[in-house]
Amino acid sequence: MTDQSLLDSDRWPLPLPPDPLSPVPDELEHGLAAYRADDAPQARALLSAIAGTGRTAVSGHAAMALAGIELGEKGLGDSCRKWLEQVAAGEDPWLGPLAAVMLAPEFQPYTSLDSHPVLVRSLAAQLTGDLDAARNGFEQAVDVHKDTETENLATLLLGNLLLQSGDQAAALEPLSYARQMYDGLFAGYAGYLEGHILIGQDEKNQAGNVLNYAHGESHPATAGSKGLHPWVAVRFGELLAGDMTSLDLVYDQMEESGVSEGTVVREPFESALHRKEISRPALIDIGFHLFPYSAEFGPVHAGLERLKTWSDERYERGRRLVLALHTHVEDWRNERRTRGLAELREKLDLPKPH
Repeated sequence: MTDQSLLDSDRWPLPLPPDPLSPVPDELEHGLAAYRADDAPQARALLSAIAGTGRTAVSGHAAMALAGIELGEKGLGDSCRKWLEQVAAGEDPWLGPLAAVMLAPEFQPYTSLDSHPVLVRSLAAQLTGDLDAARNGFEQAVDVHKDTETENLATLLLGNLLLQSGDQAAALEPLSYARQMYDGLFAGYAGYLEGHILIGQDEKNQAGNVLNYAHGESHPATAGSKGLHPWVAVRFGELLAGDMTSLDLVYDQMEESGVSEGTVVREPFESALHRKEISRPALIDIGFHLFPYSAEFGPVHAGLERLKTWSDERYERGRRLVLALHTHVEDWRNERRTRGLAELREKLDLPKPH
């Protein structure tokens, strides 16, 4: 039976919930335990075997742990970058953006063990599962490097760690501070994380403004790197699709630019579509290719298959995005599109919204 719980009492799609956090899978424990026991070769062997099993959530976590091992021992060299590239090209909305930021040229000045040992080793500790050591290190870096760019970056990384540790209330202040202190890539990343917290607090208008800002700051023309922008575009596009009537910025853009609601919702997905050399979240393809402007359902189905392979949770996210966008993309005047949407709803076991 089609799941009607995804609709409200008036049969409108419910907004997408905040992305769930992404804990380290149990399958990695033997490899991480070997690393904690100072047996790095055994840790690499165990984690590499998992990282090479395919494009899945577990392999993505293994690749990030391997990046942490390499980072802690050698800094951000080629061996670390190889694993970060695998993570950035995956579907994880937490590890993927962090990997993309670490790969960006703007991050390079902070990746040397000689010049920034506390910062680098703290980030390595986070990636290998030692959250207490990571937090202590980031807090130490904030204290030692007062009124410098290093303090700002340590504050941003501390906010990210607090958020992914489940302490969203504590994470909001450092992330908001970092967003205001920076522009470009780091401002975009801080806004991406801050927007998640605001969505969870039901501060939708504020979240929309922050993510709109982050969307602009993460654009390659401003950030200097293409890796982060697709992730920000997904989070912003999901918010627009699911909570459009709650967001003043939608109506402001419609009035200022003379465009339709659908155009405003589509724009984040479209802006990221051709900037996926580093990060390739399948939700971009789903979000863009559902619109009549594209009229191509093949990439939507392909994106859903990639999400299904990655994890049940990401596949469900794709289903929810299709439903949230349905009212923006349905066109009863186009028989082919109407039939394609109906077939997609049936395949995904989605109810027909209002």
